Amino acid sequence: MRHRRPRSPGASLARWTRWLGFDRNPLRRRTDRIEAVLRLVTMILLLVAVPIAAIAVGRQANHLALRQAHAQQAADHEVTAVLLQQAQATGVPDPYTSIQLTYVLARWQPPSQAPRSGQVLAAAGARAGSTVKVWVDASGAVTSPPPDHRMIAGDVCIASIVACLVACLLVLGSNALARRVLDHRRLRAWDAEWRAGGPLWSGHPN
Repeated sequence: MRHRRPRSPGASLARWTRWLGFDRNPLRRRTDRIEAVLRLVTMILLLVAVPIAAIAVGRQANHLALRQAHAQQAADHEVTAVLLQQAQATGVPDPYTSIQLTYVLARWQPPSQAPRSGQVLAAAGARAGSTVKVWVDASGAVTSPPPDHRMIAGDVCIASIVACLVACLLVLGSNALARRVLDHRRLRAWDAEWRAGGPLWSGHPN
């Protein structure tokens, strides 16, 4: 059996240098060296700039979500609503819990306002006279509760993933566009060289 010799760090570095296009190959054209720089810049952007952009967008999304939650908590109020009838079994399934929720008629007392009545969400099967906590806005109407930490974390995660995907698409799209321009320049250079040297090689000068 042949034993493979461990590759030296110098050989690995030389192989990466050739792959990146930064070796001293005299056959490399100016467009090849530009493409090598473009390849290196693209790798740096994908490994460094894209994660930084995703983290920055995530922090900004977290800041905005927390500010919105605090503003909603300051403007809205949590009150106790009394169910006026029993909650029926058919209702709206909650994807975050096994408890089935349904709309039922209830009455609540907004701060410094007359009592209000309307439909609120309660656990299916809740009896009339039982109470549930609801959030009301400045007008006294039922509104959605402020986002909790779980919802904020989910929004931040989605924002970071979207930012990462968009940044990757921009980097890879710019790289593809630049390489296409370089390919056109390379083809024009080859065509010009062929027109200049091709007749001499074929023995039929123009």
